[in-house]
Amino acid sequence: MPIITIANHDLTIPANPGQSLLNNFLINQAPIHTICGGKARCGCCRIKILSGAAATTKVNDLEVARLGRELIDAGWRLACQTHTLRDLTIYVPPGEELDDHCCEPPGP
Repeated sequence: MPIITIANHDLTIPANPGQSLLNNFLINQAPIHTICGGKARCGCCRIKILSGAAATTKVNDLEVARLGRELIDAGWRLACQTHTLRDLTIYVPPGEELDDHCCEPPGP
């Protein structure tokens, strides 16, 4: 089973490839922010992939709409939209690094 290493928390968790990274974090009680429940609407579950990006699912239109091409090109993804088949090292931003809109429920 692949391993997700959360570098800034010195934490590793198993990754079930059939589940999004967000669901893997929640199941393993790893630190992650979310308010929309994995629908790519709030952008709070953003993560930065430090290594292993080639083994993740392709960026989808929801991620591009929420994050923009510039952040994606810099290695940022939405954990709710990303799956991995191999080991991955990521950075999970603390709450104070997230945009203010991450603290508010998404609109309709």
